[in-house]
Amino acid sequence: MSKNKKPKWLVSVIVIMVLLVSACGNNSENTANGSEPGDSAGSPSGNASTIGFTVPTLNNPFFVDMQKGAEQAAAERGLKLIMVGGDNDITKQVKQVEDFIQNKVDAIVIQTVDTTGIVPVIKQANQSGIPVFTTAETPSDGEIVTSIGFDSYESGQNGGEFIAKELNGKGNVVELIGVLGQETSRLKSDGFKDALSKYPDIKLLDSQPAQYDRSTAMTVMENYLQKFPQIDAVYAANDEMALGAVQAIKAAGKLDQIKVMGNDGTDDALKAVKEGEMIATNATPAFIQGYIAIDMADRALKGEKLPATIKEKNFIITKDEVDDAESILKGVEEDKRYWLEQLK
Repeated sequence: MSKNKKPKWLVSVIVIMVLLVSACGNNSENTANGSEPGDSAGSPSGNASTIGFTVPTLNNPFFVDMQKGAEQAAAERGLKLIMVGGDNDITKQVKQVEDFIQNKVDAIVIQTVDTTGIVPVIKQANQSGIPVFTTAETPSDGEIVTSIGFDSYESGQNGGEFIAKELNGKGNVVELIGVLGQETSRLKSDGFKDALSKYPDIKLLDSQPAQYDRSTAMTVMENYLQKFPQIDAVYAANDEMALGAVQAIKAAGKLDQIKVMGNDGTDDALKAVKEGEMIATNATPAFIQGYIAIDMADRALKGEKLPATIKEKNFIITKDEVDDAESILKGVEEDKRYWLEQLK
């Protein structure tokens, strides 16, 4: 045997070790039937269709629930899901969609932080032949296969009507709106104000943005409490802001005097409703929204003709309904898929 020639058994061992290391490396990417770890878009692999999904942030319970719904839908359909959060930064979100396009995903779902700023990259996806879907926010231009969302005006209207009844048509109210200039924030606020306008003895003292953020809402509520000696109710456009208001009201010792209503149906809000810290949440189930988005993308990839919009249902959850919240917020079993009626 030549001194430079390795034994055949040694060569075999080396080849096996290389294959094992390669397999371990691929498994660590965690791309199969689930969301990519971290906050940057990955590359699709294998024969399964890949859906790229970007939302404003994954640090908000609402979008965490949306991610879980999307993951379940993807797993049931054998799809690969790459889900990322944009840190409420349109520049980052545009880059994420550009990465989706470059990596040749099969479909893209977007809930944008800027309905105008996202348009150029949507048009890039259109030119690349990648179908685009949206949740909640409707971009100002670009071709969208299907927009999935709640009626935000109705959400605000529900809040106004519910609070008016809780106050027996009389009292002082403050509002925590989301983000100035954002479509859903404006629509919720418009619906809320229009509902209250039917009650001449209810006074809307002020409406201020709190960025859909708990700590920001706490600060805004503290300012409200200092500015207005008599507040009877608070309407918040999401549950995080409602919970921030609760913190400020508790600190002021007025929790038994001020009624708080939120919007979303998050776990923390349901707990607050159950414990009597909030009177209700207008549930707009993010889990179901994420599920529907993936369902629509899958149907489109299979050649089904879809409607331009899918309207989701709002559900007011009070202390009386809170024990049934799980079935309301995560009801995606076949007999609960109400959105399928809109495909006919």
